[in-house]
Amino acid sequence: MDLRDHFLLRKLAVVLVIKLVILTGLWWGFVREQRVAVDTDAVASQMLGSRPVPPVSTQE
Repeated sequence: MDLRDHFLLRKLAVVLVIKLVILTGLWWGFVREQRVAVDTDAVASQMLGSRPVPPVSTQE
């Protein structure tokens, strides 16, 4: 590896560290306190793709 390769690697590492710091700061400032209530039945129906089955009429 020559000098340009080392310079490029250093620049990429600095950019990645800066991005990580910014994303962590945004998460800490806006997302950390948020909570989401999860309804297990709703999640199961979405994951399994099941739909409510209409009742079957037994009258003839």
